[in-house]
Amino acid sequence: MFELSNPKWLWLALIIPIYWAYYYYIIRKKRPRIHHSRIDILKKVSVHSSYWSIFLVAVHSLMILSIIFALSGPRFSFKRQQISGKGIDIMMAIDVSGSMEAIDFKPKNRLESAKKVASYFINKRKNDRIGIVKFAENAFTQCPLTLDYNILMKILSDVKIDKKAQGTAIGLGIATAVARLKDSKAKSKIIILITDGRNNTGEIDPLTAANLAKTFGIKIYTIGVGKRGYAEIPVQDPVFGKRYQKIKVDVDMDVLNKIANETGTKKAYRAHNTAELKDIIDNIDKLEKTEIKIKNYYHYQELFPYFILLSILLLIIELWFRIINKKILP
Repeated sequence: MFELSNPKWLWLALIIPIYWAYYYYIIRKKRPRIHHSRIDILKKVSVHSSYWSIFLVAVHSLMILSIIFALSGPRFSFKRQQISGKGIDIMMAIDVSGSMEAIDFKPKNRLESAKKVASYFINKRKNDRIGIVKFAENAFTQCPLTLDYNILMKILSDVKIDKKAQGTAIGLGIATAVARLKDSKAKSKIIILITDGRNNTGEIDPLTAANLAKTFGIKIYTIGVGKRGYAEIPVQDPVFGKRYQKIKVDVDMDVLNKIANETGTKKAYRAHNTAELKDIIDNIDKLEKTEIKIKNYYHYQELFPYFILLSILLLIIELWFRIINKKILP
């Protein structure tokens, strides 16, 4: 960024119009009259000399401006930041089982609403590493912890329903997220678990996984999604094609509450629509603020030597025309 360290010196630039006025209204009027037998030659030489006089006045003006600008302290400033403090490491564990395709979160299904709110959460974070685990019958790390939010958002957009899954392994989802966080040196480690069902498969149950998370100092925010009662889910009928079938919403809030209580987040959240899910994410965002201290440092590149050199160059030009070239009449 270009700046002036002493801009008050620029007031001296008012000398320039005064100097031009002095030249035109005083010096030119005081020039002596010259008598010559060849007026045509005298006029030609006089006009030629007048042009060079104006040129030299312009050179004077530029030289004065260069000196004034040098005094005003022109420079380029380069901002540098020193960030101190540790961010938060966050794993988002998202249920991708077939029931997450239920359309009670209109106009989107549960998974698309969860992805939309997850994107909103990611955009609000700074200096935190965030990763994604998806789980259904099995659990997979979709994206390890990263600060590259652009890549994270692209990977999140590619998360799809696992149509082949035959169950929901909440315990495996938590355990996979714990595996990504256990060696972290962050001041705070959290898992945000979003699911619409109950654990009905997998080699590890949710409470055992929660206890494992507690061992490594990891907090789990649990969110159950889905309206109470029944919800419609699209199914592919071999005869009639795509149709909707009603399924009972079966969110195991009891287990989700136990997971939250075990890991220190006290209680589970329940979202019946996208707006409620967004409010829950906002609340988690407020509870888990990153304490980062940023100090700004500036490195300066001084430019005044260049303006001093310019003024010297202009002085040499003036001397060349005055002494060597002798273009001005006495």
